[in-house]
Amino acid sequence: MNLKIKPYIMLARPANIALVTTVILITSAFYSPYPPVWKVLLSILCVAFITAAGNTLNDLNDIEIDRINKPKRPLPSGTVTPENAKRYMYLLFIFGNGFALILGFWNLLLSLLIVTPALYWYAKHLRNVPLAGNVMVAFLSSLTFIFAAAAFRDLGPAYIPALYCFMISLIREIVKDLEDLSGDGANNSNTLPVAVGEASTRVIAAIMILFFLPMIPLPYLAGLYNKWFFFIAVFAGGVPMVVMMVRLFQVRKAVNYYQLASVMKIIMFIGLLALFIGRV
Repeated sequence: MNLKIKPYIMLARPANIALVTTVILITSAFYSPYPPVWKVLLSILCVAFITAAGNTLNDLNDIEIDRINKPKRPLPSGTVTPENAKRYMYLLFIFGNGFALILGFWNLLLSLLIVTPALYWYAKHLRNVPLAGNVMVAFLSSLTFIFAAAAFRDLGPAYIPALYCFMISLIREIVKDLEDLSGDGANNSNTLPVAVGEASTRVIAAIMILFFLPMIPLPYLAGLYNKWFFFIAVFAGGVPMVVMMVRLFQVRKAVNYYQLASVMKIIMFIGLLALFIGRV
């Protein structure tokens, strides 16, 4: 395997690794007493390795598309060969599932029999099914909360964060498809924007935001989270989403989809902060 480390770090997508690590740490903070540190660390390692493996798998299947959309990525630029990327991916899957085995039966069940096959199914088949591929990615993202909760032996605190993660991830995945429209269309990748058009996809994403906005304060109104959750989630998370929704509805005005997708990732971190502070 090529000894240059940076391209392999890029394949893993550090921002995604940071996000899932934050999810595990915040989920662990929901429990009193605090879970054993070894379980928290193993959960982070497992989710990080499986996430990196899934990201590498997606890049392997997106080489031709990325030659247009993201030519500087390790595979289309040639800094990592497909053969080395496959070896790297297999190692990541093996180590990730090995950590899940140490955590226990339910974590191994989630990792080996649900997440790993779902990642392959998505990469090989579902990514070309309009909207269904987006739903799968959002589901796998939200499952991180459930995985951590399974390691800590209590699923209760994970349901609301998992639901919020699913909705935000789904919207972001659709926006990312809009960003990649030119490359997907040129390579016959049947994403939602390719199937129904850019304008219709923008409206669909905007309607999803419109549907999600009233859900934001519900945990506070139900007495499950404190006032800090309300202020952070509504003002730091909800207000930018309103701006995004308006811009998406204005289908005749061009927007920078990369910026919108980046804002959605920031909103995900804001949501995690709100969930953490809101439970203290």
